Amino acid sequence: MVRNHRVLEFYSGIGGMHYAFKASGHTGEILAAFDINNTANEVYRYNFCKEGRDVVVQRNIDSLPYTYFSSFAATLWLLSPPCQPYTRTGLQKGCADERAKSFLHVMDVLGNMERENMPEFLLVENVRGFETSSTRGALISRLTSLNYAYQEFLISPIQLGIPNSRLRYYLLAKKLPRAFSPALPAIDQVHNHIPRYIPERSSHTKQIKDYLEKLDASEGEKYRIKEKTLVKYGQLFAVYFFIKDVVKPSSQQSCCFTKGYYHYVEARGSIIQMNEDIDTTAFFSTDTTTSTVAAATVGADTVATSASTAASTYAILNLRYFTPSEISAILGFPRDFSFPEHISLKQRYRLLGNSISVEVVKRLIAYLLDE
Repeated sequence: MVRNHRVLEFYSGIGGMHYAFKASGHTGEILAAFDINNTANEVYRYNFCKEGRDVVVQRNIDSLPYTYFSSFAATLWLLSPPCQPYTRTGLQKGCADERAKSFLHVMDVLGNMERENMPEFLLVENVRGFETSSTRGALISRLTSLNYAYQEFLISPIQLGIPNSRLRYYLLAKKLPRAFSPALPAIDQVHNHIPRYIPERSSHTKQIKDYLEKLDASEGEKYRIKEKTLVKYGQLFAVYFFIKDVVKPSSQQSCCFTKGYYHYVEARGSIIQMNEDIDTTAFFSTDTTTSTVAAATVGADTVATSASTAASTYAILNLRYFTPSEISAILGFPRDFSFPEHISLKQRYRLLGNSISVEVVKRLIAYLLDE
């Protein structure tokens, strides 16, 4: 029997949860999508509300009473609350962080609803670190008191054969007496795989080139790492990107893309070395300001003699940023996803950096709702 779910999408962003639900194999209707970010809501409307009802609700969630949410009688809640209170680089204040306030309000709403109007299913997504936070403790306490069964996961897309490391925490909950099938042992254990989805071997992982666009000259120039950046960050490329962030089209991994990608260089996500012929390890293991590295990688004829040899030598690698379309594809957004033309490049990267892995959430929703 096919069931049509009634879905509320909290912290909806650009619609990653919406796409994941649509791709999960289950049917239903998104009743409302809550987000305070005006730009994200523009993108959401552009992709989902071109015709018919506008489901976007641009309100502070913590300003809405429980009776408002109860009126939807939704069967499924999808939640991706702000991650800043739980990140490794943040203050890690958990419940004491002002940015956790709206999510705690949602939990209070859940506790005040009539049982018949409470959602039967919930999915929560956040960064690694949430699982040790006081907010997680409050969430588990509330779910337990309301007779929900739950399972927790730490999953990265690379486990599903997707060449991207984006480890995230997920919690799935369903109202008792419903049960997870297949069941997982130890309710308080954070699991590292999704039932029915055995982690892929590396030989099955796709390559970066499977997600790349064919860029014309002008587009290629837009995303190329500029020489002034290479000069400014010359040594940084050697000690940081060599270690983790330079990938090739043939690579089977990439680092997590964050909201600062493209605007900042270091620690924001992988960049692509389009020149496959150069051994990256050998290149970065050598002093790039001397002729040694040039001779070792592309031949002595290319050795520059000026003080700017670092930039010209790095240019040999043909380094560029991933485009927003390439990142959205890696995250699992469908081909028909797009941004309104007026949304700036910087805004596109920020929105994608704050989004989710659609492919991972799709599988989690399928496991949550399958019975």
